[in-house]
Amino acid sequence: MRQATDSITALVVTGHEIIASSVDGSVRTYDVRTGRCLTDLFGLPLTSLRLSNDGNCMLVSCMNGGATLTDRHSGDVLNNYSGHVHGSYKVESTLSNDDAVALSGSEDGKVYFWDLVEANVVASMQAHAKGSCV
Repeated sequence: MRQATDSITALVVTGHEIIASSVDGSVRTYDVRTGRCLTDLFGLPLTSLRLSNDGNCMLVSCMNGGATLTDRHSGDVLNNYSGHVHGSYKVESTLSNDDAVALSGSEDGKVYFWDLVEANVVASMQAHAKGSCV
């Protein structure tokens, strides 16, 4: 029987892969051609997963741990993005259409923007009042 810690939080489908993040802190990549499954462990519950345009990097959101950009092939951490609030709710992170900026929602009602390479906050904007639904 599956436990709540196995819950899938995000799913990405490419030409031959199914990539899933989960509450147990792992990203599993299933290759449908070979039947293989590769697992990357992040150690914290994951709430979102996005691939870069070239598919070589993935951005994951970790509860209480910010957002992390990793190289999909080596597993190396390329950058960490912090400063937003992500402790109680499912917060989404994504990449800009040119992969130059990482973006994330925040429980303080803001959207944060980080330079992808430098990992510094380049902007933030108030999206809604804290605790309100949009």
